[in-house]
Amino acid sequence: MGAVDPRSKDDYFEAGMALLADGGVHAVTIARLCSALGVTKGSFYHHFRGVDDYKTHLLGHWSVETERQVLRAAGAVSDPMERLDVLREAGITLHHEAEVAIRAWSRTDPAAWKVREKVDAARERTVADAYSEVGVPVDVAQLLGRLGVAVLVGAQHRSEVTDRAALREMYVRLHEMTMATFVSPVSAVRPS
Repeated sequence: MGAVDPRSKDDYFEAGMALLADGGVHAVTIARLCSALGVTKGSFYHHFRGVDDYKTHLLGHWSVETERQVLRAAGAVSDPMERLDVLREAGITLHHEAEVAIRAWSRTDPAAWKVREKVDAARERTVADAYSEVGVPVDVAQLLGRLGVAVLVGAQHRSEVTDRAALREMYVRLHEMTMATFVSPVSAVRPS
């Protein structure tokens, strides 16, 4: 009977996200994962049936963790104005470089496309719901949800490493323009 792998599946997923960020989906190999984690191939096979099984689980993990992060951020505060701030910061702290690789992967893999599409739709919905709660018309709030994801994707692809300060600035400006156009100053005031 072989030794038990001290690494968890989460360790493998973390290593996989780093490999994605560094070299795209083709960099995610059993040999590279094992090397990054300092484990044997047998340890890898303790958790996964092969590289395709691993990649399926990696996408699922990314989707679940991303959704969990959005739900935590959205559920952390009841005030929708504060929630928009929390969601903005959550978006800024994403693993952008790995997400760029996931987006590229999704262009050639229908399963990756479905997962990525689901994640983006959840992000759009969460932002739209918060804007709707602060008084932005529903159709505009939905557009803002789509714009929020479009800004995210654009910022992720502007350079090799996402400029988080520039992303924050774009989100803040978009929010300020929205508030000035669609929400009266009295309703936008946050309680003390």
